[in-house]
Parts: sequence; structure tokens; C-alpha cells
Amino acid sequence: MGAHLPEWMAGEFTVIRAGRTTAVVRHDFLDSFHRHRLVDCVHAPRLSLPEARQGFEDPVRGGRGGIRVVTAGPLGEAVVRPYRRGGWVETFNRRRYFLGNRAISELVSTHRLRRRGAPVPEALAAVQSIVRPGYEACLVTRRIPKAPPAAVVLAAASEPSRTRVLESMGRAIRVFHEAGGIHADLNAHNILVSEEGDGPAIVIDLDRVAVVAGGAPERRARANLRRLRRSLDKLGLTEALDDWDQLERGYAAPPDPPPAA
Repeated sequence: MGAHLPEWMAGEFTVIRAGRTTAVVRHDFLDSFHRHRLVDCVHAPRLSLPEARQGFEDPVRGGRGGIRVVTAGPLGEAVVRPYRRGGWVETFNRRRYFLGNRAISELVSTHRLRRRGAPVPEALAAVQSIVRPGYEACLVTRRIPKAPPAAVVLAAASEPSRTRVLESMGRAIRVFHEAGGIHADLNAHNILVSEEGDGPAIVIDLDRVAVVAGGAPERRARANLRRLRRSLDKLGLTEALDDWDQLERGYAAPPDPPPAA
């Protein structure tokens, strides 16, 4: 399994090969990567905060397979997310992939979008291990503190807070689209927001994201928004649906042109 990084990433990331494992690690995360033995992250059966090893309950879990949060020196904390399948496939294959380089591709796409000014996490590392047949993988990103999923915040938000949250979501999605991002599954769990809506929203879970030049085409951008609206409906967030025009208002505000990358 090879790691084919664009030339513009070579000055920021290091490729590490250890047996059947390939890792791509940002230079300023190398010490933490080695300290937590994240080269073996795909084999971790139970992911937890470091203090959980001392008998405390793990307060951070998410996604299909849970997440792990580790200390990252000057970077604060990092989130380790193993790749897990969903739907009917997980009944017989929960962790194994056979095509492409999912983690490395997501790291490259996430880093490209961030360089273009998109509101996405900082990608710190990707790890893929050959298991024959196929491979298992995990992605490491910098943790965004005090930013729960929009689905959680909107479920309990007051009307003023809900308005601010929806507008911030709309602005973030617009900038994401202007940077060329097309999300594969934009839903209310894949956007992080501050509880009061007074901070920027962040678009996460960029597995299989498409990154295009010149901004997302209108047709595909609108498809992303329709998918998000369906997720609000599916989650029963009727008040957020009633205030959908607030998200559209945030989306309509023209963002600054993203830098080229």
C-alpha cells in the first residue's frame, strides 16, 4: 500500500512505513504520534481518553466505532477515528476495506480544503494497515473543543440560539462549497457548532469528500443542502426545519474568495 502525497504536502507531512502499516503524519504531531503508538491505532479494540486507563469513564465517543482523544502537546488534543462500515455491510465486515486509500485520501482532501479556507478540522495523521485481504485504517485530526454536533445543539436550543446556530451552519457550508468541497453525507451530526452559535461552524467527517476547482457546482451544492434538510427531518428537529430560512440566509452571505491550493 503506497502513500502518494501531492508535492505541496511534502514540506508538512512525513511518510512512515512499519511492516504492513503506512502512516502519513504532520511534522508537528510526530512526537505525539510516537508517544501514543498511533502506528497501531487500527488494532485498538476499545478507544478511550488517556485518563480512562486510571478507572475513569470515557466521556468522548462518537461515530460508528467510537473515538479516542489523546494529548497532542502544543496542539492541545487529537481525535483518533477508526474507519468503520455502516449499514448492512457491517453485519459481516465492520473494519476492512479493499479499494483505494480511504484514510490517506481523506487526509489529503481535508488538508487541501483547509488550505483553501474551508471550515474543516486540521488533519494530523492517517494510518492504514494491510490485513489481507484488504486493509484497516484510522484518521487523526486536531480536536475542536466545546463544539458538539449541530444535531445535539439544535435539539435543546432556545429560539435565539437556534437562529444563530443555523446561520453559522449556513455560512460554514457556503465557505465549504466555495472552497470546492462536496460532502458525501452532509447531515446534522457532521457539522460542529458552538452551543450558543457565537462561533464558526466546522464541517467534519470528510470520508469520500470530492474537492473540485472553482467551487462546488450549484446542482451538487444544493443536493448537499437537501441532504442536510432531510437529516433534520429524520432527527425530528421540527423547530430547526421551521427556521430553515435562517440557514439559507447564512448560506446566501457571500464569503471571501478562498485562496488557491
